[in-house]
Amino acid sequence: MQYFNKQWENFKKKSWFGKASDILFVLLIVAMLIPASRREIRVFVSGLLASGPKTITEEKQVSLSPADYQWSFTDMDGREFRLSDFGGKPVFLNFWATWCPPCIAEMPDIQDLYDTFGQQAAFILLSDEDPKVVQSFMQRKGFNIPVYQLRYSVPEVFASPSIPVTFVISAEGRIVIRKTGAAKWNSSSMIAVMHDLLGQ
Repeated sequence: MQYFNKQWENFKKKSWFGKASDILFVLLIVAMLIPASRREIRVFVSGLLASGPKTITEEKQVSLSPADYQWSFTDMDGREFRLSDFGGKPVFLNFWATWCPPCIAEMPDIQDLYDTFGQQAAFILLSDEDPKVVQSFMQRKGFNIPVYQLRYSVPEVFASPSIPVTFVISAEGRIVIRKTGAAKWNSSSMIAVMHDLLGQ
């Protein structure tokens, strides 16, 4: 009991900011112990830690091969598409899942980018989950970005051990951005990249 009395006296001596920090820390620990709130906290933290994507210097940019463009996937209705179907436009290619907190954290920014550039660039969000799960998630969150399902192996150029991973590809087939983890896709620097890719 003496220990707790001492801690209480120390707490009372702290500044307003120190007290608030301690309370928030305790609430965060308690929330992490509740399974229902754990995922939401991870989404929130992923969003806080997200940074703006950086472009790859021109000499290090990789160009897609004709075989890469033959890679195929399906939309949520089972119709097959090839990457070549989106040729002639910049492509925003994102691998994600509905259970992945960093994926969920960056989705509103991707939606903002799609709202701005969706008519001029191709947006391809790929998941290997059941289409019903993906469609339900998109409807519940109010997102209308085009989503597709992985059906075949991914070309080596897009291989990644983790998600989310995003590739921004120029109309000429050069990978100008490769970003692993959540990103701030509606940042001013990313908007400038998109304008540059579109020749605006």
